Amino acid sequence: MQPFSSEIRLADALKKVLMINKFKKYISYIGKFAKSPKKAENLSILFEEIKEKGLLTGIRSVLHIKSGATDEAVGWSYDWAAFSVEYDKSEKLVLPQTTGPLVSIIIPTYGQLDFTYNCIRSIYEDKTFSDFEIIVTDDHSPEDMSVLLTQFENLVLIRQPQNMGFLKNCNAATKKARGKYIIFLNNDTRITGNWLQELLNVFKRFPKAGIVGSMLLYPDGKLQEAGGVIWQNGSAINYGHRDNASKPEYNYVKQVDYVSGASLMIRKELWDDIGGFDERYAPAYCEDSDLCFAVRDKGYEVWYQPFSRVIHYEGVSHGTDLKSGVKQYQVVNTKKFYDKWQHVLQHKAPNIKSIFTERERSAGKKHILILDHNVPTVDKDAGSRTINNFVDCLLDLGYNVKFLVPNMYPEYSYTKLLQEKGVEVLHGDAYVYFHHEWEGFFSANMNKFDAILLSRSSICIPYLKYLNNHHYKGKTIYYGHDLGYLRLEAEIERDGKAELKPLLKKVRADEDFMYANVDHALMISYDEIKYLESSTKTPLHYIPPYFFDVQDNTPGYDERKGILFVGGFHHPPNQDAMKWFMAEIYPTIEAAGIHITIVGSEMPEFVLDYGQQFNSVTVMPDVSIDKLEELYRTARIAVVPLTSGAGVKGKVIEAMAKGVPVVGTSKAFEGLNKSGEFPYKDLDQALPFAEEVIRLYNNQAAWVQLASFGKNYVQHFFNRQTMKTTLEKIVNS
Repeated sequence: MQPFSSEIRLADALKKVLMINKFKKYISYIGKFAKSPKKAENLSILFEEIKEKGLLTGIRSVLHIKSGATDEAVGWSYDWAAFSVEYDKSEKLVLPQTTGPLVSIIIPTYGQLDFTYNCIRSIYEDKTFSDFEIIVTDDHSPEDMSVLLTQFENLVLIRQPQNMGFLKNCNAATKKARGKYIIFLNNDTRITGNWLQELLNVFKRFPKAGIVGSMLLYPDGKLQEAGGVIWQNGSAINYGHRDNASKPEYNYVKQVDYVSGASLMIRKELWDDIGGFDERYAPAYCEDSDLCFAVRDKGYEVWYQPFSRVIHYEGVSHGTDLKSGVKQYQVVNTKKFYDKWQHVLQHKAPNIKSIFTERERSAGKKHILILDHNVPTVDKDAGSRTINNFVDCLLDLGYNVKFLVPNMYPEYSYTKLLQEKGVEVLHGDAYVYFHHEWEGFFSANMNKFDAILLSRSSICIPYLKYLNNHHYKGKTIYYGHDLGYLRLEAEIERDGKAELKPLLKKVRADEDFMYANVDHALMISYDEIKYLESSTKTPLHYIPPYFFDVQDNTPGYDERKGILFVGGFHHPPNQDAMKWFMAEIYPTIEAAGIHITIVGSEMPEFVLDYGQQFNSVTVMPDVSIDKLEELYRTARIAVVPLTSGAGVKGKVIEAMAKGVPVVGTSKAFEGLNKSGEFPYKDLDQALPFAEEVIRLYNNQAAWVQLASFGKNYVQHFFNRQTMKTTLEKIVNS
């Protein structure tokens, strides 16, 4: 017991240090807050934040906004000073030249030559995408904009014969656009890397997308806009204005009421169908909001893309005074907008109290929160693939999904995979259990969720206790992946590891608590359902852990050679399996001239060494999804020599779905539905295992029979619809 006690003392000490540092940080913030000349305005914002996010999180949020503090960005950061650097304009730069560009970038301008140059230069310097044309449309400004043609080759410059105003200038310019998509980009902007491709990605992922807009940032890095919200009276807010742009609520793809015309992409044929910006709003203001409403009126959607990031020097074009110049039309046109769209606006929320749903147009949808130890690392472990499949099915059902990770720094590339689907990923120190700031979020928002799906007892117990103690009104659902204590019991019995008994006791108590205190439990193993049925009253629902789109045209017997093992080696059963297989089974198989490829993540040194010890072994750590697909298409047999573990094994189902017969142990096929004819054998001894691999490898008829059985089995038991039906039944019960 001593090691566990010392670990607890160390963790407690670390918590105290973190709390002291956080206390010092917030004291400094409060000092800045108190010295602000805008105390009344700050207090008003503070009260709204507390209403939305709870006491502690609301205070923390405002302190960050008003003190200029920043959280560490996840996955992106910029050297903001670089955006004020003066370029050397003596060199002529060559823009892409194409007879049929995919995208037409339209930059309306009235003077401001330097800003316009810098905008075009930033596009030129982003080499991630080149299938575009740039059209600068000069609204008969007093400056000679033709100098841009001496600085940029292949630039299209239109000079209007008279001043038309912003709106009509844009409408006229689109008649010259040749692209399938057009994007309006203010001349007082600078783009950041990959901005254009990220916008196009949304059109590819969401077929009904009609307009997509960028995240807009101030030159100092603060957020200008993460999409816009329009209220019932026609007034609008730029969501997240002046907040920390790296916060989770601003960094996922979502539908919005409108996106700003400062960086707005639209399908050209849809633009033509609508007739462009409505000229009732000339010379400017509300034309972008109106266009977004018109797009929805045509059956399309308006999306915000946070991974397309644009620096906007707001106010350069039209100033900031609402009583003079073009800016005065902002007030006038808001009234015109309300009159035109009143029949739609009557269904909108009246005020900021509904911001939770209005910021993403999710009112009327079911809201689901998933809580897991990390974001799904889909190419590394089977448990992640299951959770990712759950997310996909919930999205298919039209639900709004949020994913809470009590992890300060989840890996960015995997976090982004969820965010690109439209899932808000709640992460950072505000959601880590021992900081307790997550309680503010739960207090303010838990009853906005129709269901909360808790994954893994090791991290979910404190959150479940909070939900139950505070009378959460929705449904709590537990997905334990497998009965971990059964795996530990087997390991202790097999290897005599008495030191694991305290851990076994804790895991058993944690899992028992979860099953006893949730409304529903998801189970992926028929064997484990039978095991639990007598000891829990909680409804147990079978759900397939994976779904696969089984292909009919998988390569046949003659097109394949070699055998394959796939596994995440952070999982001890996969390490044990390889040790047993390579020591006792593979020598017999190697003597028959059969090659093996070992694939996996977090591969230990002893597995890498097999590539040196055996001439017929290929070791491939951390392969891509595409490479793994290729390996499944060329392997003749998949081997799964597990001696321990629990639950349904993803590697078995995946191989069967790919038309690859499996040779495995009883643990490999544990938890599967074996009603009717189930031709696979439980091979728990080394020699029979090796002999079955050799027999199947050389027997085409037997191979064809098992390959066909596997694909049919997966289609019947591991399909997307079964998973969706189970989840929908629970959420709507």
